[in-house]
Amino acid sequence: MKGKRLFGLVNLCALFYAPMAFAQYYHPVAVSGFTQDVIANGIGNATASTTASVDAVDYGYVSKDFKATATSPELTYGLPVSGQFMSVVGTTPGLTYQLASYNSSNALKLNAVSDAGTLTFNTPTAAFNLYFLATGGSGSGVVTAVVNFTDGTNQTFTSLSVGDWYDQSNFAIQGIGRIKITTNALEDGGGTNPRIYQIPLAISTANQSKTVQSIAFTKNSGSGFINIFGVSANRFTTCLAPTAVTASAVTVNSATLSWTAPATVPTNYDIYYTSSTVAPNSSTAPTVSGVTGTTTNITSGITSTTKYHVWIRSNCGGSVGEWAYGTTFTTPCSTFTVPYSENFDSTSLGSTTNTNAPMCWSYLESSGFAGYGYVTNSNSNSPTNSYYLSNISASTGNQMLVSPQTVALSDGTKRVKFYAKGGANYTLQVGTLTNPSDPSTFVSFNTTTITANHAQYTVNIPSGGGSYLAFRHNLGGTYRSIYLDDITVEAIPSCVEPVSLAVTGQTMTSVSLSWTDTLTVPVNNYDIYYSITNVAPTTSTVLNATNSVNSSTTTVTVPGLASETIYYFWVRSRCSTTNQSIWVGSVNAFTGYCLPSSSNQSSWISAFSSTGAMTNMAYSSATAVAGTNGYQNLSATTNTISNTAGSTTSISVTAGGPTCGMAVWVDWNNDLVFSSTERMYATTSYTTTTPSAASITIPAGTPLGNYRMRVMCDYNTSAPSNACGSVTRGEFLDFKLQVTEVLGTSDLTSKTKEISVYPNPFTDVVYISETKDLKTVKVFDLTGRAVKTIENPTKEISLGSLNSGLYLITMYFKDGSQNTVKAIKK
Repeated sequence: MKGKRLFGLVNLCALFYAPMAFAQYYHPVAVSGFTQDVIANGIGNATASTTASVDAVDYGYVSKDFKATATSPELTYGLPVSGQFMSVVGTTPGLTYQLASYNSSNALKLNAVSDAGTLTFNTPTAAFNLYFLATGGSGSGVVTAVVNFTDGTNQTFTSLSVGDWYDQSNFAIQGIGRIKITTNALEDGGGTNPRIYQIPLAISTANQSKTVQSIAFTKNSGSGFINIFGVSANRFTTCLAPTAVTASAVTVNSATLSWTAPATVPTNYDIYYTSSTVAPNSSTAPTVSGVTGTTTNITSGITSTTKYHVWIRSNCGGSVGEWAYGTTFTTPCSTFTVPYSENFDSTSLGSTTNTNAPMCWSYLESSGFAGYGYVTNSNSNSPTNSYYLSNISASTGNQMLVSPQTVALSDGTKRVKFYAKGGANYTLQVGTLTNPSDPSTFVSFNTTTITANHAQYTVNIPSGGGSYLAFRHNLGGTYRSIYLDDITVEAIPSCVEPVSLAVTGQTMTSVSLSWTDTLTVPVNNYDIYYSITNVAPTTSTVLNATNSVNSSTTTVTVPGLASETIYYFWVRSRCSTTNQSIWVGSVNAFTGYCLPSSSNQSSWISAFSSTGAMTNMAYSSATAVAGTNGYQNLSATTNTISNTAGSTTSISVTAGGPTCGMAVWVDWNNDLVFSSTERMYATTSYTTTTPSAASITIPAGTPLGNYRMRVMCDYNTSAPSNACGSVTRGEFLDFKLQVTEVLGTSDLTSKTKEISVYPNPFTDVVYISETKDLKTVKVFDLTGRAVKTIENPTKEISLGSLNSGLYLITMYFKDGSQNTVKAIKK
């Protein structure tokens, strides 16, 4: 059974380093002599911010501020942006390193055997010991280091092993990730790799008072590329600092420091403490100065839930010694007051062997429980972290995430809101604890059934429970994983907001919404706010007829919207004219058909045409149209196919660029969705032009009218099946398909002896056989739209401006009668 760690509230005060037997004067050393930049940083391709890789296959280190593009996600791993960090080697607590700038050379690289280089100290320094940072890329290596003193002497260190950057021991830092410099591909290393190692150089007693000028390195053997990143020193001093520094009586705002005086007791002591890991230097002002004796109480600037590092130095009459690293202590948590929130993003990641929780929270389980809980960087509701509970093989027992102790948590006026996801019908219990280290004190007041997607849940906390909130995995089966995120504990508002706002449907000019309410419908109903920008309304937002509607139920249809537009929606309860809930949202909907996209248009639709229809179309484009993101809506243009229900129309699709898969959809039910049954044609293999048998058939019985047709080409799929996707290379085009009536012989001429229209079909001009008593002629398309009106017509009517297709020509007489004939424009 793996070991468990209860982290957080219960054991904060135990997080102290053991007292050190000897004072250590650790300080980074500024050096020159680096030859390559192997750390990718900033915004842009990794090749732009590096000059070489760490290994032989183009991998380098990465800084936390690296982004391939400005919109790339923030990294949760990487070297610190400042280049400064404290070593995790247990024998050198407080040893700090400072890496060289990531914008210039930051590594001394020794690739081949006998390669050599020198790091020169900017300020010569005397030292008890030196430490250098190094790693081997694509294998380990062995180096020799020669420490050169300013008096011309030196000390040589041989057979220094530099481990490969994966999985070796004595690392100063780990889990910093890496990047493929040539492709920007990132690897997080699973939280443990890659690594940089700490290698000590013990200066002999005879040389400790000498100032070091430089260190010369030579690669002696090994396949690995040697990368040396920096030097730190345990500085030499004759004004010795105290030892065995400890912190005790730690409270939320104070601590007592004690130490053992050096053999020669100094006049007094200076103390410096900070939550930063940056070591003080000779110009750093002490936090507390002039302390006599071997103990003092510190209170200035101390806050709860904070880890402090302590340095101390001696004042020896007329001289001041070096700062020596003393100890560290963490102040405990204060009792939380509402409201407070936790999104897990500022907590380091845990693992199956390192269960953890945010500061002041804790992971709690029954003895021998098989599962684990920890902070993870996957399955979050909001970037980047979430909390993971997994029961593995456990079918009984307890595992839970426990909140900080909270003032008046169970007085009946508080609630908790949280997001959760798991599997279908997984359950999670919410309750309170009276003892945060004893799972048997848990009392449940809610069981929530969660789904496979993150959803927000709101639970009121009843009176009479404990002062610690807990989320308990309700088991119900083995190997079930639950993720929690964005937890908020707050007072129950006087006007409770709705929940579960969702889009239930949309048309070209409206969007339908629904939500639920935990209470009754508020007296003054609900406000629904909408906008074309995703900017949430506030209490000062002015609602009017152009941006909001009101509803007395938990559903609404928002009318009068612009077509082909993304709208964002929020809802709130209006309990009175002066008391409204918070806004809930946003959800979004597109008033029209889905918007597909392509990130690359090196493949596009260069031609789409039809034959055999009553009205055919012939679209062509020599190149992909720039700035369209791979999608164009051409349904309002003349690109239209017209044919009758039950008919078959031959089509031809040609791809620009290499071969593609191609498909055609028609939305026969006009529900703004291209369903799988509405895919009317698809290729079965990659091609440049569809085969001669390609066609689309209008289903028999399809009502007359206009329908949206979508044509797609995709470089990566031989038979495209998603008309609404986001592809990496291709194009989507929308056209119009028109279903018309069957034309018989009687439809092509006037049904009266008095009036006829000819020729039919016509090219540009039609003639009316009789114009006596004729007042007006109107020409309509099949949607009923009048496309031309002629007052006091003559026998000859020019219709050359019309597009090819079927038209209705209606003649209005002075006596109020009218006659309509159908005519086809060729």
